[in-house]
Amino acid sequence: MTTTMSPSLACFFFIGALLHVVVAVDHRVGGDFGWNLPPIPTFFSDWARNRTFFVDDKLIFRSKANGTHTIAQPQSQVDFDGCVKSGIVFDFIIFISFDRPGRHYFISTAGNDCNAGMKFAINVLPESERTPNAAVEAGAVSVLLFITIIANLLFFL
Repeated sequence: MTTTMSPSLACFFFIGALLHVVVAVDHRVGGDFGWNLPPIPTFFSDWARNRTFFVDDKLIFRSKANGTHTIAQPQSQVDFDGCVKSGIVFDFIIFISFDRPGRHYFISTAGNDCNAGMKFAINVLPESERTPNAAVEAGAVSVLLFITIIANLLFFL
């Protein structure tokens, strides 16, 4: 006697497997406020404190249309604290991906913006520490799951 698996059952196993997919997350710096002069000096530090960052995640820096803010990546806590404008400098809409775990620093190089709070530091964790829940929080797996369920219903009903 041979047993076969129905196509719909196979799709449900596939959906279950999708729940374990882990994807990189795009973080829009400052949320809807963007990378602009903050209302309070701790704004960007507070924003970063509430997030978890992993290797392959991406930071998206966006400024207001009429605002030009540059970004530098100081290499040390001392340079970060002193708003030393060394390291890599970027302009315009910036996408920065993390290729290594560790401490990463970001400051504005425009005028006195860094001293006014346009800076933050984050710890980037190794990809191996990412859990499926981190991707679910970002919504990536939820969207994929929804599309798969709809396709399954349309195809098999």
